[in-house]
Amino acid sequence: GDDAEEEGEGEADKEIEEFKARPVTRLSPIIDAQRAARLRFEKDLLDRIQGYWKDKSDETTTYVVEGNTVSVSSGDGGRGFRNRISVYGVDLCWDARRFWHYLNLEQLHASGDAPEELEWNPGKDSPPSKQIIWVKSEAPPPEEEKNEGEGEEEAKEAGPGEGAAEEAKVEDSGKEVAAAEDQ
Repeated sequence: GDDAEEEGEGEADKEIEEFKARPVTRLSPIIDAQRAARLRFEKDLLDRIQGYWKDKSDETTTYVVEGNTVSVSSGDGGRGFRNRISVYGVDLCWDARRFWHYLNLEQLHASGDAPEELEWNPGKDSPPSKQIIWVKSEAPPPEEEKNEGEGEEEAKEAGPGEGAAEEAKVEDSGKEVAAAEDQ
């Protein structure tokens, strides 16, 4: 868990450090202070929503928030998406390009430092979309990765001879079909 938190903090911290390292050709101390406040506000919100989430209405859809990016994947093995989460005005916006949602900040603040549920409401000018609720989830078990690896080990244990024998059977059956077609 600490590594994911450090990665999430890294991007906002990096922006703050880059901002501080800029040449002194700043526009004004007020603009600088506003920018620094916006970065702190964004970092605070992003820190609270880092981690693994599931869709309340469809538990096969998962969301992984790392830094200011959310990776969306559906359990059907379909295409996954990576979207940006950032502050827009005084709201935290999840921009999925074809639609966008704003986080219900009142609910987030009421839930404390470790929210169990996040309510994303469609943006005002967003194409029609429905409210999406994320429920806190655990990281997928590492066993899934091991199961994939075990299959590879079994194939190696079968040895090259068995695989070659299967290929020969397929080749022979192809010749038999070709011979039958010639007759």
